[in-house]
Amino acid sequence: MMSTAQPTLINTDYGKSSKELIEFVGQLRALGAHIDLELPRIVVIGNQSAGKSSLVEAISGISVPRDAGTCTRCPMECRLAHSPGEWSCQIKIRWEYKSDNKERREEVEEVDFGPLLTDKGDVEPMLRRAQAAVLNPDVPCATFANMSDAQFQAGAHTKGKKQLLFSRNIVCIELTGPDLADLSFVDLPGIVQNAEAEVVQLVEDLVKSYIHGNSLILVTLPMSDDIENQKAARLAKEADPKGLRTIGVMTKPDTLTAGSTKARNMWLEVLEGRRHPLLHGYFCTRQPDDDERSRGISAAAAREAELKFFQSTTPWATSGHQHRFGTTNLVQNISKLLTNIIREALPGLLEQVAAQLESCNSQLVKLPPPVTIEAAAFVFNLVSDFCNDLTQRVRGSPAHTELVQSTRRMYDGFKTTIRSSAPPFVPYKDAAHAPKDITEYIRVDSNDRKARGKTYTGQVVYLDDVRAHIRACMTRELPGNVPYAAKLALFQAFQHSWEQSALGCFVEVQDVFKERIAVLVREYFERYANLKAIVGPATMELMKTCAERTASQLRVVLELETSPFTQNNHYFVECRDKWLAKYKDARAGKGPAERVTPASVAATQVFTFGAPTTPARAPPSSGPPTKKARTTSGPRAANTSSPSSSEQEDAASSSEEEASSSEEESSSYEDASRKAPAPAPPTTSATNDFTFTSTAPAKALSPEEQEKRDELLKQTLANLANLGYMGLHAEDLGKLNPADIYEDELEVMAEVRAYFQVAYKRVIDYIPLSIDHHFLYAFVKGLQQTLFERLGLGTPTSAARCSAYIAEDPTVAALRDELMSKKKRLENVQRALYNFGL
Repeated sequence: MMSTAQPTLINTDYGKSSKELIEFVGQLRALGAHIDLELPRIVVIGNQSAGKSSLVEAISGISVPRDAGTCTRCPMECRLAHSPGEWSCQIKIRWEYKSDNKERREEVEEVDFGPLLTDKGDVEPMLRRAQAAVLNPDVPCATFANMSDAQFQAGAHTKGKKQLLFSRNIVCIELTGPDLADLSFVDLPGIVQNAEAEVVQLVEDLVKSYIHGNSLILVTLPMSDDIENQKAARLAKEADPKGLRTIGVMTKPDTLTAGSTKARNMWLEVLEGRRHPLLHGYFCTRQPDDDERSRGISAAAAREAELKFFQSTTPWATSGHQHRFGTTNLVQNISKLLTNIIREALPGLLEQVAAQLESCNSQLVKLPPPVTIEAAAFVFNLVSDFCNDLTQRVRGSPAHTELVQSTRRMYDGFKTTIRSSAPPFVPYKDAAHAPKDITEYIRVDSNDRKARGKTYTGQVVYLDDVRAHIRACMTRELPGNVPYAAKLALFQAFQHSWEQSALGCFVEVQDVFKERIAVLVREYFERYANLKAIVGPATMELMKTCAERTASQLRVVLELETSPFTQNNHYFVECRDKWLAKYKDARAGKGPAERVTPASVAATQVFTFGAPTTPARAPPSSGPPTKKARTTSGPRAANTSSPSSSEQEDAASSSEEEASSSEEESSSYEDASRKAPAPAPPTTSATNDFTFTSTAPAKALSPEEQEKRDELLKQTLANLANLGYMGLHAEDLGKLNPADIYEDELEVMAEVRAYFQVAYKRVIDYIPLSIDHHFLYAFVKGLQQTLFERLGLGTPTSAARCSAYIAEDPTVAALRDELMSKKKRLENVQRALYNFGL
């Protein structure tokens, strides 16, 4: 037999603890904590007419609205709290969603609806009004709370805008009294199947949104239907496949007649866990029928009738699970269960709040800050910062080195290309008399070890080629005089590719600069589409103007080089004498001694007369057309007179300049040759290609022989110094060689090669300087003024225009508002957790 005692949690230490915890979770929910955190709660679900309303009434002790069809059209949160004082009820509405029932409000607001009720008979009518208020969010709540019964029943609240079918906003019922246990649960609308598809889906979506996460699912199961046929049970199974959070409540056991033995036994197996087992099991309750309710049965009488039913009805009376029969046992169990879950969950809430606050703050940091100053001032500051930032990148600073380093690499490549255009003079009669290794004469970089010991397969100029060229330029010169036109043609031959190389380098600089500007424009103005639409094109237009001016300036600089001239006499003479000595050494047999066979020479391209060679380095197709080499004589010869006395004083300090300048070239000859050919005087259409094919290196002196030779060289220079010939170097000894039948040709080679070095050093400086000053520096100098004029800053309409420029993307503004609301909500929850003692 069942005990007639009515177990309750009231007046126990556990009950007091349970009350505090459940009330605290209610406070957190009122702050909106459940939006961001998984707060423990009990959710009551069930099919329509499953006895759910009766169960809610039995637990809460109040009457809820009952109508034919669906009567609950919004979530209803019941908060029960034991109190030794008088019974009371306060109905509230928690507004979480806007009037469209889809978008959340920035802040959760829980407001009282109507006065504090002390008569249980007033609860049901006030609940109807509260539900009408949430279904009509555009109507003030006070309209419904103060409406008379006659007005409400006449449907005065339905006039005007159509009300919602269902609402996500919540009607809250706070109940306190001496007969109540500490408990909190959410009653959801009954799941309907025979209704409009829209209504069915709305209810189902609402139920699914509540039973996910860690919610305890209290599913009502009418025993008048098989459990397999009940949709509420299926939804609970989908949300909780393992049955860890679900509690089954079997209702309407009195609908099973005495002859329904099979059905009763089946439900008994479910109750005792032999079918459809759940972790927390099942309970069975019996609530008053319609006749008993019409007679106004009290709560105590209903519980007494329930107890008698289970004590006298088979098979419930003989079951070994008596603690699972009756509403009182159900309430006691779920209250303990909810309290345990809350007690376990609360300590982890602090960590969750801290983690979400950190994430929220990090997202806010990534968003651009809202504009808080006057629009025109903001635009002025933003544009000024953009221009200053770009200036720092162009000028170069410790924090902004990328652009300058990129242009330096391009200028270094340009330097290599120009250096590669050096005249390829080889001081031998022709290819048949030249050594296999001719890199000693055509390699610009003396440190390029890779070029040594390889056969040069590009185009070269031999002594016979130079002699033929001189003869072709002869007009009225006296015997022994070399025509100036011959030298001029050779000067211009190595310069014919310089314009394309310079413009090609400039195009590369433009591309990199344009890319850097585009990145910076996005960084500063991506947030302001209207502002970016003006700044972007304005910067590109200014860049185009500066680029046109710079290209013209580059052509002017290169045009100056077409007329040979230098006042750097001491350097020119040093270079000329050095190369002449080297060439004479070769003629005297002091250069590479090995000769090649005619068969081996076949791969080498020999100098011939014809059209200029095609340069290897050229700008993209959009660049200027190639300029043909000039072969006519200029009106003025190069200044090749002996150095003045003041220049002779500088000679000692610069005697090593040519050697050191070669050592400064860091790129290998092979790298340079791939970028541009070495131009020669007008030749055939054969490609001027600086490439090598591997071959065996020339035989080197043994260490002993080399050491002996070096010692003899030192003694010779020392003896000459003793005789008064000071400041001589090893290469100067070549001047002692006797007159050569190719003396004129050797001197022309040396002079042209020396002038190349003079012109080369000017060009590799002035072209980069021109690009820097006429393009990069000029751009950043005029940028701010250009942007101010285009944006109309300082004009009478600047305030209105700037307001339009910085109009923020609505998506960004909405995201910021959402994050700010979330941050404020989490901070309130965190403060509440601290105050609670966690």
